[in-house]
Amino acid sequence: MKPTKDSLPRVTIAIATNEDEGRIEACLRCALGQDYPADAIDVVVADSMSMDATREIVLRIAAEDSRVRLVDNHHRTRAGALNAVLADCRGEVIVPMDPGGDFARTHVAKCVEALSSLPAEHLAIVPRSSGRTLVERALGAVQATRLAFAAGAELVRGPESEPAFLGAIRRRVFERVGLYDPGMRCEEDVELSQRITRAGGALAVRRDIVVHRPDASSFKDLFRRHYQLGRSRGRRTVKERRIGSLRELGPLAIVVGGGALAATATVQPLTPLAFAGYALMTGAAAVRVGRREGVVTIPIAWAAYPVMHLAHGAGFGAGLVRSAIRPDWKAAPPPGAPHASSA
Repeated sequence: MKPTKDSLPRVTIAIATNEDEGRIEACLRCALGQDYPADAIDVVVADSMSMDATREIVLRIAAEDSRVRLVDNHHRTRAGALNAVLADCRGEVIVPMDPGGDFARTHVAKCVEALSSLPAEHLAIVPRSSGRTLVERALGAVQATRLAFAAGAELVRGPESEPAFLGAIRRRVFERVGLYDPGMRCEEDVELSQRITRAGGALAVRRDIVVHRPDASSFKDLFRRHYQLGRSRGRRTVKERRIGSLRELGPLAIVVGGGALAATATVQPLTPLAFAGYALMTGAAAVRVGRREGVVTIPIAWAAYPVMHLAHGAGFGAGLVRSAIRPDWKAAPPPGAPHASSA
């Protein structure tokens, strides 16, 4: 049932920042300008102790509008930032709005309506690419293919998994399943969603809530993102003592297998055939990308696959080793933990 104006829940807009001086003001202005009752919104910015002007900008806007508050994120991860927001929020519904995303003025209202009209406790949104250059569009398209090994959060399951991220969540859920894992550097929404689902909670998916998110802007950025993704998945594998899916082992298998074949190339004849097969497989995938994005994106896409696989595989291995030697997690927080300090 669609909520009336009098029954609209209070919303906390959660903003996680880290060295975002070039885009934090636009994000805050968007949050404060939402088409939702102003007295039913507060905005909590959790900053990772930024060394640029991010904090000064937030404090300046907070002096103009009392709905804005700044809290510290000592964990320096997005998951840690959201925990810090939860410890200091007033809303019944939490709506994350990360800097760099392009959110409509109706974003909060649509998220609240979706949660109110469906039997769900958290809402997933399928983002759209905001790539503006040829390279950004090509890299964004590559990361949406299956050969990218599900780069980014996968909350939406089906015949074809789709990258998605958390659009909104009811605060009361955290009293039952605990806070975010602050050590997660990627896919924190996936890990939380899995815990909610195991606890009997429901997930709603809305593709009509349009949010544009930036893609990797360069091969260096692409490598960094996929290294962090692989490292996060390796850590999660050790922590949970199980593999999320066999597909998650794909990049590690490519790196280990490719390294072994290269090291033994002088004593066995399979290395040229294996590398040729890999080139054909990734080349075919790049051609499919080129059919959608333009033929000029084919070489960019073709080069992107080994970058992603090497970064992801190396990160996964590093995450396995580091987490096995020095685990950085504790027991799950008890019910009511969102009201305790997250520092």
